[in-house]
Amino acid sequence: MNFAKTGPLLLLPCALSACAHLATGEAPPQSAPVAEVSTPVAPAPKPIDFDDALARTTKAYDSTGMVAAVSKDGKTIWRGARGLAEEGTDRPVTQGMLFPIASISKAFTTTALAILVERGSVKWDEPIRTYIPEFAMSDPWVGEHFTVRDALTHRSGLPLGAGDLLIWPDGNAEPEDVIKALPLLRPSAGFRSEYAYDNLLYVVAGEIVERVSGKSWADFITDEILDPVGMERCVAEKTRIPAGARFVTGHERAAGADAGVPIDERLAFSETWNAAGGIWCDTEGMMKWGNFWLDGGVTEDGKRLLNEKQVREVWQGVTPTGVNGRLRAAGLSHLSAYALGWGTQDFAGRLLVSHGGGAPGVVSNLMIIPEENLVLFSATNDYRGAPSTFNYHIAAALLDRPEFDLIADWGGAFAEAEAEGTQLIADTAASTPEDAAPPSLPLSAYVGTYHDAWYGDVRIRMDGPDRLFIDMGRSEILDGYLTHHDGDRFAAFWPDKSLKADAFIDFTVENGKVTGMTMKAISDLTDFSYDFHDLDLKRVKE
Repeated sequence: MNFAKTGPLLLLPCALSACAHLATGEAPPQSAPVAEVSTPVAPAPKPIDFDDALARTTKAYDSTGMVAAVSKDGKTIWRGARGLAEEGTDRPVTQGMLFPIASISKAFTTTALAILVERGSVKWDEPIRTYIPEFAMSDPWVGEHFTVRDALTHRSGLPLGAGDLLIWPDGNAEPEDVIKALPLLRPSAGFRSEYAYDNLLYVVAGEIVERVSGKSWADFITDEILDPVGMERCVAEKTRIPAGARFVTGHERAAGADAGVPIDERLAFSETWNAAGGIWCDTEGMMKWGNFWLDGGVTEDGKRLLNEKQVREVWQGVTPTGVNGRLRAAGLSHLSAYALGWGTQDFAGRLLVSHGGGAPGVVSNLMIIPEENLVLFSATNDYRGAPSTFNYHIAAALLDRPEFDLIADWGGAFAEAEAEGTQLIADTAASTPEDAAPPSLPLSAYVGTYHDAWYGDVRIRMDGPDRLFIDMGRSEILDGYLTHHDGDRFAAFWPDKSLKADAFIDFTVENGKVTGMTMKAISDLTDFSYDFHDLDLKRVKE
C-alpha cells in the first residue's frame, strides 16, 4: 500500500498501501452514469472552468470515476463528480461518496501524535523505545536513537517501501510482525541521510498512539479528530462504514487494457495499515479537514484541537525531497521537504502543503495553499495519477499561472510511460531471448522452500511434469506458474494481470545445487510496495 505515495507528480501512483467497496449516504445517483455533476456553492475567485478541467483530466487518464472539490476562504466554491462507481454497472460516482484516502491518512496519525505531545504524553524527539521497548533496527545504535520524528519523516535509511510485502497486496502481518521485521530489513542509506518513502514506520507510529492513549488508533482518530472537526461521513477504517452507505469500487487494469476491472475482493484493506492509510472520506469531509488546518487547528465550532506551536511543528519540513522535474523546468517549484505526515514545497511563489494517497484501485490527493486560503481535493477509483494532475493544474490557474496546461503535459507523459511499460510486459511475456540458455538443472531441482528473514517462506513446487509453481506464502494473489526465460531466470506472470506486478525470479545455483533466489519486478509500472527486490531468499534444507 503504497499508501502512497506522495511525490509531487503522481503520474504512476504509489501505493499505500493499502481496496474495496466504499460509500456515500447523501446525494441521489445522477441520471446519466458518465455525466459530469458539479455544484457551484459560491462564486469562484477567478473565471476557471473547473468542470472542463475535470472532464479533460478524466479523459487524459481514462479514469473510471473521479470526484474533486475546491475551497476558498473557508467556503467550497466548487465540487464535481464524473464517471462510474463500478465498471459494468450504471452506478455513477457522486460527490458525497466515500473514497479511501490512503496515505493522506498519515497526516491524521501525526495529528493524533501532536495531540498527545500537547498533553505531555509523547515527545517528538524521544526514542521510540520509550513507548515500544521492543523496537529495534538492524543497527543497534540506530534502534536506540530512532525517534518518533524519525518514524514520521521517511529518513530511516531503509529503501523505498521497505517491507510492504508483509501486508501488500493481501498479506497477513500484524503490527507485532512489522515491529519484529524492522531489524531484519537491510538499509540502503545512512540513518537520517536521505528520503525514502515508507509505510511500516507509520504502522509503528499508530502503535505508539494506541499504547500511549489506551485507545485503538481508529477510536482515537474518530473521537479526537473526525468527530470534533465535523467530518461526519468519514470513517477511520473500512469496517466502520455504516450499513447502506454508498460506495465506490476500486479498479485496476492490466497493461494495455481499455478499461479498469473491479479489484479482487481479497485486496481488502488490512487494519494493520490504518495509521499509514486506512481512512475513508468524502469531499465535504476533506474540505473541512483542509480548513481546520487553515484555521490553525481550530474546528468550525471554535474548538481548538492543536495549539499554534504544534500546527507549526507538523508543517515544518524535515527531510529534503526531490522536486518534480517538470515543475522545476516550468519555474513553478524549486524546493520541497517532507514534514510530519505532509509534503511541503514552494509552488508559484507560495507555500504548498500536500499529500497523495494510493491503494489498490484508488488514488487521492489533497493540497492546501495557506497564503491563498485554498484547499483542493480529488480522488479516483482507478489506480492512475489523475488527482495530482488535476490539483496542480487548478492550483496553477488559481495562482495566476494559467499558461501551464498540466493536464495536457502530465496526461501525455502518463500515456507515454504506460505505453512503454505495457510494451515491456508484452515483449517479456511473448518471448524468451533469442540466445536464451536452458535451465542449468532439471526443473525438479528448483523445488523447495526458500526463506527470507523479514518476509518468511516462499515455496516452489512442481505443477505437472514440466511446470513450476510459486507460492508467495503471505499472499494468495501472488501465487502462479513460472515461465522459463533464460538460464536460471524464470518469470512469474500472476493470474491477476491488473496488478501489473509480474516478476523475474533468479535462482542461485552453486556446485550443481539451487541455494537461493531473488526477485525483481519486470516493469516500471509496478507499484513500489511490491518490494520483491528486497527479498533475499535462501533455500531451506528439508
